[in-house]
Amino acid sequence: MGALFLSEKDVSIYNKWVCTINNIAYAPYLTVRKVNKFGRRHCLWCDIQKRMIHLLSDGERRAYEILMSRPSTVSVFEQFALDINETISIAETLGFVHPRDHRTNKLNVMTTDFLVVTQTENTSGAVVRKKTAYTFKYSSELYTDSSCKTFLSSATRTLQKLEIERQYWNRRGIEYRVITELHATKERSWNIQFCKMGLKGAVDKDLAVGFSVVFYGIWEQNRYMHFSDLISQSALTLGIDQLVAEQLFYFCVLHELVNLVHSSKLQKYRPIELE
Repeated sequence: MGALFLSEKDVSIYNKWVCTINNIAYAPYLTVRKVNKFGRRHCLWCDIQKRMIHLLSDGERRAYEILMSRPSTVSVFEQFALDINETISIAETLGFVHPRDHRTNKLNVMTTDFLVVTQTENTSGAVVRKKTAYTFKYSSELYTDSSCKTFLSSATRTLQKLEIERQYWNRRGIEYRVITELHATKERSWNIQFCKMGLKGAVDKDLAVGFSVVFYGIWEQNRYMHFSDLISQSALTLGIDQLVAEQLFYFCVLHELVNLVHSSKLQKYRPIELE
């Protein structure tokens, strides 16, 4: 293997990106046009963040939709670049070869798929913000089976790269997680979009809490009742219109007052499963 080197052009691009996100607005380091990659890529508008989002696989898209749908989420920064001087240092300490272009031995700037900012209130009512870094990988790239307990022998190089990322974020006191399509399932993504499209306007939050209690109670009595019948029975119990009950259900799912198992796609004339 020839000598590894760091391109001055890449350093310049990275420094310009840092300047942009610090002084103007967030923009992903990698975009769908700049990545030579097989498979499906997505460039989509996010109504919440008011900007174009660049996602490099179907799995990343589902993961983004799920992360962005959580009530505590403030921002999701995709394709977030890591300081290459620091990742080089971490790789050397670990005894790993830093990610590079195999043809030229030019070192690559590493990126983390998602840096998520969440906001919650602590017990005293103060607002607390937290950052969490996520890397998305398909389980078949890492594990021998769907139990995700044993790593593939061929995944050694990938695991080295993940460890560099983990240590990078650990130095900043930021939790780092690896997620797969088993976390970001098609069913979960479908159900979130189903509820987002169904929710047409503002909902009374206190009524939503009461609805969630009633809805769970009816479901517990008959777990094989169709979704539409659960809505009808809940509306009847609360003395509200069925369309209002539907709106309350969508709101409750999106705000985690009603927790679906997401074992199947929501359909009005089929049973549902709750946690």
